Amino acid sequence: MASLKSPRPRRVELSDLVMEFQGALIDLERGGGEKVDYAAGIATAATRLEAGIQDHVERRVAYRLRFTEPANDNKQYPGIISSAAFVKDFVPPDYALDGVFQSRFFYSLTGTTGTGKTAVLLLLAAATALGMPVGGRDVKPGRVCYLAGENPDDVQMRWIAAGHHLGFDPHSIDVHFLKGATDVSETIELIRKDVEALGGASLVIVDTSAAFFFGDDENSNTDAGRHARNLRQLTTLPGEPAVLVATHPTKNASSDSLLPRGGGAFIAEVDGNLTLTKSDGLVKLHWQGKHRGPDFEPVVFKLESVTAPTLVDSRGRLVPTVLARDMSEKEVGAVKRQAFSDMDAVLLEFDRDPTQSTRDIAERLGWRNKDGEPDRRRAQTAADKAKAQKLLKFEARKWKLTDAGQEAVVDAKARRHAEQQSAEFAERMRRKMG
Repeated sequence: MASLKSPRPRRVELSDLVMEFQGALIDLERGGGEKVDYAAGIATAATRLEAGIQDHVERRVAYRLRFTEPANDNKQYPGIISSAAFVKDFVPPDYALDGVFQSRFFYSLTGTTGTGKTAVLLLLAAATALGMPVGGRDVKPGRVCYLAGENPDDVQMRWIAAGHHLGFDPHSIDVHFLKGATDVSETIELIRKDVEALGGASLVIVDTSAAFFFGDDENSNTDAGRHARNLRQLTTLPGEPAVLVATHPTKNASSDSLLPRGGGAFIAEVDGNLTLTKSDGLVKLHWQGKHRGPDFEPVVFKLESVTAPTLVDSRGRLVPTVLARDMSEKEVGAVKRQAFSDMDAVLLEFDRDPTQSTRDIAERLGWRNKDGEPDRRRAQTAADKAKAQKLLKFEARKWKLTDAGQEAVVDAKARRHAEQQSAEFAERMRRKMG
Protein backbone atom coordinates (compact mmCIF):
# COMPACT_ATOMS: atom_id res chain seq x y z
CA MET A 1 0.00 0.00 0.00
CA ALA A 2 1.37 3.44 -0.87
CA SER A 3 2.30 5.66 2.04
CA LEU A 4 -0.43 8.05 3.10
CA LYS A 5 1.85 10.12 5.30
CA SER A 6 3.55 12.11 2.50
CA PRO A 7 4.74 15.56 3.61
CA ARG A 8 2.46 18.48 2.88
CA PRO A 9 3.68 21.94 1.78
CA ARG A 10 4.47 23.95 4.88
CA ARG A 11 1.66 26.35 5.71
CA VAL A 12 2.75 29.78 6.95
CA GLU A 13 1.48 30.09 10.49
CA LEU A 14 -0.39 33.18 11.65
CA SER A 15 2.16 33.70 14.42
CA ASP A 16 4.96 33.89 11.79
CA LEU A 17 3.06 36.60 9.91
CA VAL A 18 2.57 38.60 13.10
CA MET A 19 6.32 38.41 13.82
CA GLU A 20 7.07 39.48 10.24
CA PHE A 21 4.85 42.57 10.62
CA GLN A 22 6.42 43.40 13.99
CA GLY A 23 9.87 43.06 12.42
CA ALA A 24 8.95 45.58 9.71
CA LEU A 25 7.85 48.08 12.38
CA ILE A 26 11.08 47.54 14.35
CA ASP A 27 13.13 48.18 11.19
CA LEU A 28 11.26 51.45 10.73
CA GLU A 29 11.96 52.54 14.32
CA ARG A 30 15.65 51.72 14.06
CA GLY A 31 15.90 53.46 10.70
CA GLY A 32 19.37 54.66 9.69
CA GLY A 33 20.96 56.28 6.70
CA GLU A 34 20.18 53.40 4.43
CA LYS A 35 17.95 54.00 1.45
CA VAL A 36 15.30 51.50 2.43
CA ASP A 37 11.63 51.77 1.52
CA TYR A 38 10.30 50.98 5.02
CA ALA A 39 6.77 51.95 4.02
CA ALA A 40 6.73 49.35 1.26
CA GLY A 41 8.03 46.70 3.67
CA ILE A 42 5.37 47.51 6.22
CA ALA A 43 2.66 47.53 3.55
CA THR A 44 3.79 44.10 2.24
CA ALA A 45 3.89 42.62 5.77
CA ALA A 46 0.47 44.09 6.57
CA THR A 47 -1.04 42.65 3.39
CA ARG A 48 0.41 39.22 4.15
CA LEU A 49 -0.86 39.41 7.73
CA GLU A 50 -4.36 40.41 6.59
CA ALA A 51 -4.44 37.48 4.14
CA GLY A 52 -3.17 35.15 6.85
CA ILE A 53 -5.91 36.23 9.26
CA GLN A 54 -8.55 35.71 6.57
CA ASP A 55 -7.16 32.26 5.71
CA HIS A 56 -7.06 31.25 9.39
CA VAL A 57 -10.67 32.30 9.93
CA GLU A 58 -11.87 30.54 6.77
CA ARG A 59 -10.07 27.31 7.68
CA ARG A 60 -11.49 27.22 11.22
CA VAL A 61 -15.01 27.96 10.00
CA ALA A 62 -14.75 25.30 7.28
CA TYR A 63 -13.42 22.77 9.79
CA ARG A 64 -16.30 23.37 12.19
CA LEU A 65 -18.91 23.27 9.43
CA ARG A 66 -17.48 20.08 8.00
CA PHE A 67 -17.51 18.08 11.22
CA THR A 68 -20.36 19.37 13.34
CA GLU A 69 -23.08 17.57 11.43
CA PRO A 70 -24.99 15.20 13.71
CA ALA A 71 -24.49 11.45 13.26
CA ASN A 72 -28.05 10.94 12.02
CA ASP A 73 -28.85 14.00 9.96
CA ASN A 74 -32.37 13.22 8.78
CA LYS A 75 -33.06 16.46 6.93
CA GLN A 76 -35.17 14.87 4.20
CA TYR A 77 -38.63 13.52 4.96
CA PRO A 78 -38.49 9.96 3.58
CA GLY A 79 -42.25 9.41 3.39
CA ILE A 80 -44.28 6.50 4.72
CA ILE A 81 -43.94 3.25 2.77
CA SER A 82 -45.66 -0.14 2.81
CA SER A 83 -44.39 -3.16 4.69
CA ALA A 84 -43.47 -4.78 1.37
CA ALA A 85 -41.37 -1.79 0.33
CA PHE A 86 -39.79 -1.67 3.80
CA VAL A 87 -38.50 -5.28 3.67
CA LYS A 88 -37.69 -5.31 -0.06
CA ASP A 89 -34.11 -4.06 0.32
CA PHE A 90 -33.19 -6.23 3.33
CA VAL A 91 -29.54 -7.28 3.21
CA PRO A 92 -28.81 -10.51 5.16
CA PRO A 93 -26.10 -10.21 7.83
CA ASP A 94 -22.68 -11.03 6.40
CA TYR A 95 -20.47 -12.07 9.31
CA ALA A 96 -16.72 -11.53 9.12
CA LEU A 97 -16.36 -13.58 12.35
CA ASP A 98 -19.44 -15.77 12.65
CA GLY A 99 -21.90 -14.44 15.20
CA VAL A 100 -19.51 -11.73 16.45
CA PHE A 101 -18.94 -8.93 13.92
CA GLN A 102 -20.27 -8.20 10.43
CA SER A 103 -19.00 -6.83 7.16
CA ARG A 104 -19.92 -3.17 6.49
CA PHE A 105 -20.13 -2.57 10.25
CA PHE A 106 -17.87 -0.43 12.44
CA TYR A 107 -16.72 -1.75 15.84
CA SER A 108 -14.53 -0.57 18.68
CA LEU A 109 -12.38 -3.13 20.50
CA THR A 110 -11.83 -1.79 24.01
CA GLY A 111 -9.45 -3.18 26.59
CA THR A 112 -7.04 -1.97 29.22
CA THR A 113 -3.28 -2.14 28.70
CA GLY A 114 -2.05 -5.72 28.76
CA THR A 115 -5.26 -7.43 27.65
CA GLY A 116 -3.84 -8.19 24.22
CA LYS A 117 -5.67 -5.90 21.79
CA THR A 118 -2.90 -5.96 19.20
CA ALA A 119 -2.27 -9.70 19.67
CA VAL A 120 -5.94 -10.54 19.10
CA LEU A 121 -6.23 -8.17 16.13
CA LEU A 122 -3.19 -9.72 14.44
CA LEU A 123 -4.65 -13.20 14.96
CA LEU A 124 -7.92 -12.03 13.37
CA ALA A 125 -5.95 -10.52 10.47
CA ALA A 126 -4.09 -13.77 9.83
CA ALA A 127 -7.24 -15.87 10.22
CA THR A 128 -9.10 -13.72 7.68
CA ALA A 129 -6.31 -13.92 5.12
CA LEU A 130 -5.91 -17.68 5.67
CA GLY A 131 -9.62 -18.45 6.01
CA MET A 132 -9.05 -20.33 9.26
CA PRO A 133 -11.59 -20.45 12.13
CA VAL A 134 -11.16 -18.58 15.39
CA GLY A 135 -12.57 -19.98 18.60
CA GLY A 136 -14.46 -22.60 16.64
CA ARG A 137 -16.20 -19.88 14.59
CA ASP A 138 -16.03 -19.53 10.82
CA VAL A 139 -14.13 -16.54 9.47
CA LYS A 140 -14.99 -14.89 6.17
CA PRO A 141 -11.80 -15.24 4.10
CA GLY A 142 -10.46 -12.19 2.35
CA ARG A 143 -7.92 -9.43 2.14
CA VAL A 144 -6.95 -7.40 5.22
CA CYS A 145 -5.70 -3.84 5.60
CA TYR A 146 -4.00 -3.22 8.95
CA LEU A 147 -3.48 0.43 9.89
CA ALA A 148 -0.60 0.25 12.38
CA GLY A 149 -0.50 3.75 13.79
CA GLU A 150 0.40 3.41 17.46
CA ASN A 151 3.51 1.21 17.47
CA PRO A 152 4.26 -0.14 14.00
CA ASP A 153 7.65 -1.56 15.05
CA ASP A 154 5.98 -3.73 17.71
CA VAL A 155 3.33 -4.84 15.20
CA GLN A 156 6.11 -5.71 12.76
CA MET A 157 7.85 -7.99 15.31
CA ARG A 158 4.61 -9.70 16.28
CA TRP A 159 3.70 -10.28 12.64
CA ILE A 160 7.04 -11.95 11.93
CA ALA A 161 6.50 -14.23 14.93
CA ALA A 162 2.91 -14.92 13.88
CA GLY A 163 4.12 -16.10 10.48
CA HIS A 164 6.40 -18.64 12.14
CA HIS A 165 3.84 -19.96 14.63
CA LEU A 166 0.77 -19.92 12.36
CA GLY A 167 2.62 -21.27 9.34
CA PHE A 168 2.28 -18.44 6.81
CA ASP A 169 4.83 -16.44 4.85
CA PRO A 170 4.76 -12.72 5.81
CA HIS A 171 6.13 -11.94 2.34
CA SER A 172 3.13 -13.36 0.48
CA ILE A 173 0.08 -13.42 2.80
CA ASP A 174 -2.78 -11.16 1.64
CA VAL A 175 -2.49 -8.69 4.54
CA HIS A 176 -1.40 -5.12 3.83
CA PHE A 177 -0.15 -2.53 6.31
CA LEU A 178 -0.17 1.21 6.74
CA LYS A 179 2.95 2.00 8.77
CA GLY A 180 2.24 5.12 10.80
CA ALA A 181 -0.78 7.33 11.40
CA THR A 182 -2.75 9.46 8.98
CA ASP A 183 -5.66 11.89 9.26
CA VAL A 184 -8.41 9.74 7.75
CA SER A 185 -10.64 12.79 7.23
CA GLU A 186 -8.08 14.16 4.76
CA THR A 187 -6.69 10.96 3.23
CA ILE A 188 -9.78 8.75 2.87
CA GLU A 189 -9.72 9.08 -0.92
CA LEU A 190 -6.05 8.11 -1.03
CA ILE A 191 -6.85 5.09 1.14
CA ARG A 192 -9.77 4.25 -1.14
CA LYS A 193 -7.53 4.42 -4.19
CA ASP A 194 -4.93 2.09 -2.64
CA VAL A 195 -7.55 -0.42 -1.46
CA GLU A 196 -9.21 -0.37 -4.88
CA ALA A 197 -5.83 -1.10 -6.48
CA LEU A 198 -5.47 -4.11 -4.16
CA GLY A 199 -8.87 -5.41 -5.24
CA GLY A 200 -10.86 -4.46 -2.14
CA ALA A 201 -10.69 -5.61 1.48
CA SER A 202 -12.78 -7.82 3.76
CA LEU A 203 -11.38 -6.48 7.03
CA VAL A 204 -9.82 -3.17 8.04
CA ILE A 205 -8.09 -2.91 11.42
CA VAL A 206 -7.17 0.41 13.03
CA ASP A 207 -4.54 0.13 15.78
CA THR A 208 -5.28 2.36 17.66
CA SER A 209 -8.02 4.97 17.63
CA ALA A 210 -5.83 7.35 19.64
CA ALA A 211 -3.03 7.19 17.06
CA PHE A 212 -5.40 8.31 14.30
CA PHE A 213 -7.04 11.05 16.36
CA PHE A 214 -6.23 14.53 15.02
CA GLY A 215 -8.75 16.58 17.03
CA ASP A 216 -8.20 18.84 20.02
CA ASP A 217 -9.52 16.69 22.89
CA GLU A 218 -10.02 12.92 22.73
CA ASN A 219 -12.44 13.10 25.67
CA SER A 220 -14.60 15.77 24.05
CA ASN A 221 -17.98 14.49 22.85
CA THR A 222 -17.80 16.73 19.78
CA ASP A 223 -14.26 15.73 18.78
CA ALA A 224 -14.81 12.04 19.60
CA GLY A 225 -18.00 11.88 17.57
CA ARG A 226 -16.31 13.58 14.63
CA HIS A 227 -13.37 11.18 14.90
CA ALA A 228 -15.66 8.14 14.95
CA ARG A 229 -17.51 9.38 11.85
CA ASN A 230 -14.17 9.79 10.08
CA LEU A 231 -13.22 6.19 10.88
CA ARG A 232 -16.66 4.89 9.89
CA GLN A 233 -15.86 5.97 6.32
CA LEU A 234 -13.52 2.97 6.16
CA THR A 235 -16.59 0.69 5.92
CA THR A 236 -17.31 2.24 2.50
CA LEU A 237 -13.99 1.12 1.02
CA PRO A 238 -14.06 -1.34 -1.90
CA GLY A 239 -15.08 -4.76 -0.62
CA GLU A 240 -17.35 -3.28 2.09
CA PRO A 241 -15.08 -4.42 4.92
CA ALA A 242 -15.78 -4.90 8.60
CA VAL A 243 -13.83 -2.26 10.52
CA LEU A 244 -12.28 -2.99 13.93
CA VAL A 245 -10.77 -0.07 15.84
CA ALA A 246 -8.68 -0.72 18.95
CA THR A 247 -9.68 1.82 21.61
CA HIS A 248 -8.46 2.73 25.07
CA PRO A 249 -11.12 2.76 27.79
CA THR A 250 -12.09 5.72 29.91
CA LYS A 251 -9.78 6.58 32.81
CA ASN A 252 -9.75 4.07 35.70
CA ALA A 253 -12.21 1.80 33.89
CA SER A 254 -12.98 -1.52 35.58
CA SER A 255 -13.50 -4.79 33.70
CA ASP A 256 -17.28 -4.25 33.73
CA SER A 257 -17.17 -0.66 32.39
CA LEU A 258 -14.99 -0.89 29.29
CA LEU A 259 -16.30 1.92 27.13
CA PRO A 260 -14.10 3.81 24.65
CA ARG A 261 -12.94 7.31 25.47
CA GLY A 262 -15.00 10.20 24.20
CA GLY A 263 -18.09 10.23 26.40
CA GLY A 264 -21.16 8.81 24.70
CA ALA A 265 -20.35 10.30 21.31
CA PHE A 266 -17.87 7.66 20.13
CA ILE A 267 -19.91 4.66 21.21
CA ALA A 268 -23.02 6.24 19.67
CA GLU A 269 -21.30 6.04 16.28
CA VAL A 270 -20.12 2.42 16.43
CA ASP A 271 -22.24 -0.64 15.65
CA GLY A 272 -20.77 -2.51 18.58
CA ASN A 273 -18.24 -2.14 21.36
CA LEU A 274 -16.29 -5.38 21.60
CA THR A 275 -14.22 -5.81 24.76
CA LEU A 276 -11.23 -7.76 26.00
CA THR A 277 -10.96 -8.78 29.66
CA LYS A 278 -8.38 -10.92 31.40
CA SER A 279 -9.15 -13.67 33.93
CA ASP A 280 -7.50 -16.94 34.98
CA GLY A 281 -4.67 -16.21 32.56
CA LEU A 282 -7.10 -16.07 29.63
CA VAL A 283 -8.42 -13.17 27.55
CA LYS A 284 -12.14 -13.06 26.83
CA LEU A 285 -13.63 -11.29 23.78
CA HIS A 286 -17.22 -10.19 24.39
CA TRP A 287 -19.07 -6.86 24.28
CA GLN A 288 -20.30 -4.07 26.55
CA GLY A 289 -22.49 -1.03 26.10
CA LYS A 290 -23.62 -1.64 22.55
CA HIS A 291 -23.88 -4.50 20.08
CA ARG A 292 -26.10 -4.58 17.00
CA GLY A 293 -27.04 -8.20 16.56
CA PRO A 294 -27.73 -11.23 18.74
CA ASP A 295 -25.64 -11.94 21.82
CA PHE A 296 -22.81 -14.45 21.47
CA GLU A 297 -20.75 -16.68 23.70
CA PRO A 298 -17.37 -15.10 24.52
CA VAL A 299 -14.39 -16.04 22.37
CA VAL A 300 -11.44 -16.99 24.57
CA PHE A 301 -7.74 -16.51 23.82
CA LYS A 302 -4.49 -17.21 25.59
CA LEU A 303 -1.57 -14.79 25.39
CA GLU A 304 1.75 -16.53 24.89
CA SER A 305 5.32 -15.21 24.92
CA VAL A 306 7.02 -16.61 21.83
CA THR A 307 10.15 -16.30 19.71
CA ALA A 308 10.84 -16.95 16.04
CA PRO A 309 14.07 -17.84 14.19
CA THR A 310 13.95 -14.70 12.04
CA LEU A 311 13.02 -12.38 14.91
CA VAL A 312 16.40 -11.46 16.37
CA ASP A 313 18.17 -8.34 17.62
CA SER A 314 21.29 -6.73 16.14
CA ARG A 315 23.45 -9.31 17.95
CA GLY A 316 21.47 -12.25 16.62
CA ARG A 317 19.67 -12.98 19.90
CA LEU A 318 16.04 -14.13 19.86
CA VAL A 319 13.54 -11.36 20.66
CA PRO A 320 10.45 -12.50 22.60
CA THR A 321 7.05 -11.07 21.70
CA VAL A 322 3.42 -11.81 22.55
CA LEU A 323 0.87 -13.61 20.38
CA ALA A 324 -2.76 -14.60 20.95
CA ARG A 325 -3.90 -18.20 20.52
CA ASP A 326 -7.56 -19.11 20.45
CA MET A 327 -8.69 -21.82 22.87
CA SER A 328 -10.98 -24.79 22.38
CA GLU A 329 -13.88 -25.29 24.78
CA LYS A 330 -12.04 -28.26 26.30
CA GLU A 331 -8.88 -26.20 26.85
CA VAL A 332 -10.84 -23.36 28.44
CA GLY A 333 -12.52 -25.80 30.80
CA ALA A 334 -9.18 -27.29 31.82
CA VAL A 335 -7.69 -23.84 32.54
CA LYS A 336 -10.71 -22.82 34.64
CA ARG A 337 -10.59 -26.07 36.63
CA GLN A 338 -6.89 -25.53 37.27
CA ALA A 339 -7.50 -21.94 38.40
CA PHE A 340 -10.25 -23.11 40.76
CA SER A 341 -7.98 -25.83 42.15
CA ASP A 342 -5.16 -23.29 42.63
CA MET A 343 -7.48 -21.01 44.56
CA ASP A 344 -8.53 -23.91 46.80
CA ALA A 345 -4.89 -24.72 47.49
CA VAL A 346 -4.00 -21.12 48.37
CA LEU A 347 -7.03 -20.72 50.66
CA LEU A 348 -6.07 -23.90 52.51
CA GLU A 349 -2.51 -22.61 52.91
CA PHE A 350 -3.63 -19.26 54.29
CA ASP A 351 -5.98 -21.09 56.63
CA ARG A 352 -2.99 -23.09 57.89
CA ASP A 353 -0.65 -20.09 58.20
CA PRO A 354 -1.88 -16.58 57.32
CA THR A 355 1.56 -15.04 57.81
CA GLN A 356 3.28 -16.85 54.95
CA SER A 357 4.09 -15.14 51.66
CA THR A 358 2.91 -16.21 48.24
CA ARG A 359 6.48 -17.38 47.56
CA ASP A 360 6.32 -19.58 50.67
CA ILE A 361 3.01 -21.02 49.45
CA ALA A 362 4.44 -21.77 46.00
CA GLU A 363 7.38 -23.51 47.70
CA ARG A 364 5.13 -25.64 49.91
CA LEU A 365 2.86 -26.60 47.02
CA GLY A 366 5.77 -27.46 44.74
CA TRP A 367 4.81 -24.90 42.11
CA ARG A 368 7.84 -24.07 39.95
CA ASN A 369 8.29 -21.67 37.06
CA LYS A 370 10.29 -22.40 33.94
CA ASP A 371 13.49 -21.33 35.71
CA GLY A 372 12.92 -23.83 38.51
CA GLU A 373 12.13 -21.14 41.07
CA PRO A 374 9.01 -21.13 43.30
CA ASP A 375 6.18 -19.85 41.05
CA ARG A 376 5.17 -16.87 43.13
CA ARG A 377 3.10 -15.45 40.26
CA ARG A 378 0.87 -18.52 40.19
CA ALA A 379 0.25 -18.25 43.93
CA GLN A 380 -0.33 -14.50 43.70
CA THR A 381 -2.81 -14.95 40.85
CA ALA A 382 -4.80 -17.43 42.94
CA ALA A 383 -4.70 -15.10 45.96
CA ASP A 384 -5.85 -12.14 43.85
CA LYS A 385 -8.72 -14.20 42.48
CA ALA A 386 -9.78 -15.15 46.02
CA LYS A 387 -9.51 -11.52 47.08
CA ALA A 388 -11.64 -10.38 44.12
CA GLN A 389 -14.30 -12.87 45.21
CA LYS A 390 -14.10 -11.45 48.77
CA LEU A 391 -12.75 -14.68 50.21
CA LEU A 392 -9.49 -13.07 51.36
CA LYS A 393 -8.36 -9.69 52.59
CA PHE A 394 -4.97 -8.30 53.56
CA GLU A 395 -4.76 -6.69 57.00
CA ALA A 396 -1.91 -5.90 59.39
CA ARG A 397 0.66 -7.37 57.02
CA LYS A 398 -1.04 -10.74 56.75
CA TRP A 399 -3.78 -12.42 54.79
CA LYS A 400 -7.07 -13.09 56.54
CA LEU A 401 -9.95 -15.30 55.48
CA THR A 402 -13.34 -13.59 55.36
CA ASP A 403 -16.48 -15.36 56.56
CA ALA A 404 -17.12 -16.39 52.96
CA GLY A 405 -13.52 -17.53 52.78
CA GLN A 406 -13.96 -19.73 55.84
CA GLU A 407 -16.92 -21.39 54.14
CA ALA A 408 -14.88 -21.83 50.98
CA VAL A 409 -12.13 -23.55 52.99
CA VAL A 410 -14.67 -26.00 54.46
CA ASP A 411 -15.89 -26.75 50.93
CA ALA A 412 -12.31 -27.13 49.68
CA LYS A 413 -11.48 -29.62 52.45
CA ALA A 414 -14.62 -31.61 51.62
CA ARG A 415 -13.65 -31.69 47.93
CA ARG A 416 -10.10 -32.77 48.76
CA HIS A 417 -11.42 -35.54 51.02
CA ALA A 418 -13.83 -36.78 48.33
CA GLU A 419 -11.07 -36.69 45.69
CA GLN A 420 -8.75 -38.63 47.97
CA GLN A 421 -11.39 -41.27 48.68
CA SER A 422 -12.16 -41.58 44.97
CA ALA A 423 -8.47 -41.99 44.15
CA GLU A 424 -8.03 -44.62 46.87
CA PHE A 425 -11.07 -46.53 45.63
CA ALA A 426 -9.77 -46.45 42.06
CA GLU A 427 -6.39 -47.73 43.22
CA ARG A 428 -8.00 -50.61 45.19
CA MET A 429 -10.06 -51.58 42.15
CA ARG A 430 -6.98 -51.47 39.92
CA ARG A 431 -5.10 -53.81 42.25
CA LYS A 432 -8.09 -56.09 42.57
CA MET A 433 -8.52 -56.35 38.80
CA GLY A 434 -4.97 -56.99 38.10
